[in-house]
Amino acid sequence: MINDVREILLQLPPIEKRERRKALRDYLFYKGKCINKELAKVDKVFLGQSWENNDNVDYEPTQDIRNKVKPLLKKQARFMFGTEPTITIKADNASDADSCEDLRKFINDILEDNKFWKNTRKAFLMSTIKKRVLLRVEVNPGAPISIKYENIEDFYYKEKNEKLLQASFFQEDDSNVFQQDDTKKIYYVHTYYYDRENENSPIQAYYKKQTYSGNDLNDPIEETIQNTGFDVIPCWLIKNGGELNDDFGESDLEDLRGPQTLYNKKNSDYADALKFQMFGAEAIIDGNEEDVNKLTIAPNALHAIRTEDAANEGGKQATIQRLEYSMGNAEAANNYLDRIDKDMRDILDMPNIKDLSNIPSAKAMKYMYNDLIARCEEKWTDWEPVFKSLISFIIQSAKYSYNTVFKDEWLNISYTMLFKHNYPIPDDIDDKKKTAIEEVQANVRSHKDYIKTYGDVEDADGEYEQIIQEISDITAAENDQMQTVHDGNLDE
Repeated sequence: MINDVREILLQLPPIEKRERRKALRDYLFYKGKCINKELAKVDKVFLGQSWENNDNVDYEPTQDIRNKVKPLLKKQARFMFGTEPTITIKADNASDADSCEDLRKFINDILEDNKFWKNTRKAFLMSTIKKRVLLRVEVNPGAPISIKYENIEDFYYKEKNEKLLQASFFQEDDSNVFQQDDTKKIYYVHTYYYDRENENSPIQAYYKKQTYSGNDLNDPIEETIQNTGFDVIPCWLIKNGGELNDDFGESDLEDLRGPQTLYNKKNSDYADALKFQMFGAEAIIDGNEEDVNKLTIAPNALHAIRTEDAANEGGKQATIQRLEYSMGNAEAANNYLDRIDKDMRDILDMPNIKDLSNIPSAKAMKYMYNDLIARCEEKWTDWEPVFKSLISFIIQSAKYSYNTVFKDEWLNISYTMLFKHNYPIPDDIDDKKKTAIEEVQANVRSHKDYIKTYGDVEDADGEYEQIIQEISDITAAENDQMQTVHDGNLDE
């Protein structure tokens, strides 16, 4: 019911409805086996990785679901955003260096308050499954800035030439949880879009809130419109890859569906083969049909079988034989499953942990991750521009939410924003530190830069000043001691 309400209020076109159905199919496949068999009988999308058994057999075929897709996509998300990137705001003028550092700390505090990088990792995972997510910012005077990600089910957008023109969000009123009557439920649609006061006015970002009642989803019972005062709407659409001019992006799950289905079915066939061939079978020749039908199948069971009448008249005797089986194809089956597993890793450029067991150095291990790093760098081309736009918007709007700590001078600083992508792989940090210290001693690298890179301190300037003060104190103490010794020699 709620999905129908979303589609009506967001006014989704048919192609968008089909895309959302694909997104639901892929997400349920990612989750694994079927969790609602009754729904699956009505709609096969809810089967997930399970499948319908149409074989006319006398037993229940095994469905052994070994979900390889879920951990692989989660590993990719952890590799991409498991370690948050390092943000540097570099002043174009040296005189603004301290202000840029203060601004960086201010931005970092806002991101931490919103648990931004943790939520970004989750949003990235969803984008690799459902093709796209939307990032938005809520700015209200006197209230902290709120940064949120929206799942594809809850928003609709319009864009042109990869520029977002309008974004609408669906929201259900909290009181609906206790409301049994659907006609009395309340829903909201929040829309950001571009417009202008008149023909001569500049284009501005507008916000519209529409309130709907469950008994009429066509006409809102209340509507408010306001000019946000910004020249950009606080929303950013992020698509997962895709080809040139692709309207929806692509799902990393698409190429994994075939191997995962094949793995599940072959593994299930293997389980059935083991089940039937682990145990021998009784073969009865010339036995009485009634006795055979009453045969007890149990360990050490005693079988009393009369000879069939016709066979008895011919001088034959009923016999019982035991047929034993062996799994001669076990190695071939395991090799085939291992091959499918490797193929799925190759699709995501994911190295196997077995390949990393004999790596002699961090540099060699980084080489093993080279393809995965290249894959993530490609995805960064979609995400990094959004992060830079987000931070620029925060800087422009923060004075409304943090007027007591925000400095107006930050709005006039000319700077360059840099992102260092930090991937969770071992590094030869000791060798790098040694080289960096040698560069400092050779006066080709500054002390402050070394502290910022390897000092693991928030206030690099304060740390540098403390080091200078300690060196000054030590030098003064040594000079005092030398003067004392010198004065003693003169006295002699």
